[in-house]
Amino acid sequence: MDRRKRFMQLIFGVLFLISMASGHHGQSLTAESEIPVLCYHNIKKQAAKITTYTISADNFESHIRELSQSGYKTVMPDDVLLHLSGKKILPPKSVMISFDDTRTEHFHIAAPILEKYGFRGVFFIMTVSIGKPGYMTGEEIQKLFKAGHAVELHTYDHQDMRKLQGRDWEIQVDKASRTIENITGKKPLYLAYPFGAWDENVAGQVRTRGIKGAFQLTGKRHPNYKEYSIRRLLVPGQWNAARMMKEMRLIFKT
Repeated sequence: MDRRKRFMQLIFGVLFLISMASGHHGQSLTAESEIPVLCYHNIKKQAAKITTYTISADNFESHIRELSQSGYKTVMPDDVLLHLSGKKILPPKSVMISFDDTRTEHFHIAAPILEKYGFRGVFFIMTVSIGKPGYMTGEEIQKLFKAGHAVELHTYDHQDMRKLQGRDWEIQVDKASRTIENITGKKPLYLAYPFGAWDENVAGQVRTRGIKGAFQLTGKRHPNYKEYSIRRLLVPGQWNAARMMKEMRLIFKT
């Protein structure tokens, strides 16, 4: 009898462990949970001045190292959109790491650091800058894409999209999208609003032009445009890894 009791206890213990491992213990994210999305701009090996938009390479790597050591895994825009629609359950420690403005250091500094920790990033491309001094070339953007990073749209030349009229939309979205598609072979389906600025008209315009989801900064998500008001945290260059983690958890309630 004691042997049978011990056997049943063993069975229940195994079943409990299986349940924990499969994520059925209340830790999986729901569709209402926000996926943390981080936003970086300039990354410098020797920064003359650290600002909101400029972080040192060493500090940037400390952020990525901390995320990795804390158990986070990177996700892509498709994952975020499927999560929002309730079609995909993501692990509790999911994060999207994004970069704006096509800077050359995104290829030479950011991508190698991400890959060192098994991460992949999302690079929002401002197409007017491609090939200019200080910015990525088409070949570098293509290599990012082939390495498993996402290459998406940040318009043609970074205008406030709330002020666009008429043919502006074709230049800022349609033409810029074709430029990226000619480089990667894949049409960009996601957009980061310049300055994080948008309104319902902007959301409607980009939706009709084939954009599946768009990212603002830290404004509130719109109940009628959830896919077009996905929040991002702009990470200032002055924040150390601990501050970044603290703010990320506070804002996204992770």
